[in-house]
Amino acid sequence: MLKPSLAFSLIATLAFLLGAQPVSSQDWSPLNPFGKTNDKRKEHEKALPAEADRKRNSITFQPLSEGAGAVERMELAPIMAEDGSGLPFELWRGLDVRTLETLISEIEIPPRSPALHGLWLRLITSNVPPPTGGETDQHFMALRLETLYRSGLLEEASRELSKIQAGNPLVATLAARNEIGMGDKERGCATARSSGPLTGNAPKSLKGLAALISGYCAAIDGDTAGAGLAAELAREEGLRDTGGIAALDAMTTGTRSKIPSGQRISTLDYRLIEAADGTIETAVLLKHAAPSLLAALALDANTPAALKLSTAEAAAQLNAITPEDLARIYRQQAAALQAPSGADPVGLNRAQLFVAAEAERVPLRKVRLIRSFLDESRRAGHYLTALRMIAPESQSIAAISEIGEYAETGIEVALAAGDYQRAKSWARFGMAVGGAGSGDLSHWLALIDIADSEATSDRGRSLAYIKDLAVRGQLDPILLHRLATVLDALEYNVPIPLWEAASRTPQPPGGFLPETGVLSQLQDAAKKKEFARTVLLTMKTLGPNGAKGAHMIALSDSIRALKRAGLEADARKLGFEALFASWPRTFIN
Repeated sequence: MLKPSLAFSLIATLAFLLGAQPVSSQDWSPLNPFGKTNDKRKEHEKALPAEADRKRNSITFQPLSEGAGAVERMELAPIMAEDGSGLPFELWRGLDVRTLETLISEIEIPPRSPALHGLWLRLITSNVPPPTGGETDQHFMALRLETLYRSGLLEEASRELSKIQAGNPLVATLAARNEIGMGDKERGCATARSSGPLTGNAPKSLKGLAALISGYCAAIDGDTAGAGLAAELAREEGLRDTGGIAALDAMTTGTRSKIPSGQRISTLDYRLIEAADGTIETAVLLKHAAPSLLAALALDANTPAALKLSTAEAAAQLNAITPEDLARIYRQQAAALQAPSGADPVGLNRAQLFVAAEAERVPLRKVRLIRSFLDESRRAGHYLTALRMIAPESQSIAAISEIGEYAETGIEVALAAGDYQRAKSWARFGMAVGGAGSGDLSHWLALIDIADSEATSDRGRSLAYIKDLAVRGQLDPILLHRLATVLDALEYNVPIPLWEAASRTPQPPGGFLPETGVLSQLQDAAKKKEFARTVLLTMKTLGPNGAKGAHMIALSDSIRALKRAGLEADARKLGFEALFASWPRTFIN
């Protein structure tokens, strides 16, 4: 990892945020209906300025009375952008390019949280006036292009690059890397040669990248001397011990290329190793590949079929490709791959089940195939992605008594896809045919209500169903605390018995908390309606695993901030994500 020297250096060396130490379950009680002081929050924020600390809300959860207004409202609604992002025109208010660059260097991209990922994509692909304060006119452009690339959005980055006037060395370098990464080596090298060298004041990290690209182009032309020279130039610019430099060295010495132990493998590193006739074991590749590399291999038509399938699943799990991309790859590979004797390529069975479910027309067989596919995907760790992939097929299934036991799966699919009306229909159908094996699905109405941002006159009425489970002791204690956290942050009028049930459960074990001061910064950004800053600080607050891995304080503050900033739909998706995995199921697939 390079040390940043100039502003743009951070772009090429985005560091992963170091997580704060988990908080012990003895340190903090998530529920405090009786108004006691929250010692953990005070300890966490004690280093803040006195004024900020005075204004900080404690996380003491108390039932809201009807019409309670715990959150201040701006008098004027923001003017919305016309780019389809659903975000305000003054998106970057309160941020200059330098601050934006710093914030991006402190978060993990793409976000692992599906809820945050959708918000993140809208943020970085929005077409609104850029923030001010860049060192050059190209500063924000370069930052945005690098962010798109590192998010795995290679095709989006290519489209943005195509809009920029050719002949600019910076643009040519980034475009060449993009094209080489996507497997178009001839075009990438032609782009790299199309403009002059980078100027002397260009950041060292960018010069190092240009040297590696030069080495790659020399390698595919059989110029080993040129490859060796490029390796030395890259070292002079500060690059050390990368897979790409090791590959260039191997070309000049005629030896086998070796990946430095534990090193992150970038897209360019991989292409250089490939050019040097080196190989990387699939397990090592999946463990150390950057999201952009996984996306590039998944989308490259020339990637070997078995590798394409495994990298596609890994990329989808990191949100580097979309569920639609993975569905398309499943269709391609299910037909192209034939399992060798005794061993199936990773993911082949899931791909075949998905394709079979799409092709089946008999309802009873179709729902069984869908459930089998979802079972396999749950075990593989990408259940939400699979639910979104199978949503079009689930929409084609009519609710008839013969498939009553599918109702709960139908709810999950519709919820994951954001089709809340269909989710309610499946829940009511399941409640009506409970005797047909679907069980009582009324408690799902509460989760649908949390996820759905469309205001209704009976908002919160469905909590009675989940309250009954809580009173009977049928909710997991951690889920109960998370439920109370989410409901309080969304300003629900929560039934007293639910609070009382939660207060009797054990405290939840830890979770991610950001460093001191971030929570106050998040509150300040939300209050000022600084939208982009609120989103980025929310990502920083929740940490690398999103809502499901965050401490209750971080979860509560993040939901409150998004809601206060006018992003209630996203706040509700975050709440849904925090609860969905452990929501009680009546039928375990």
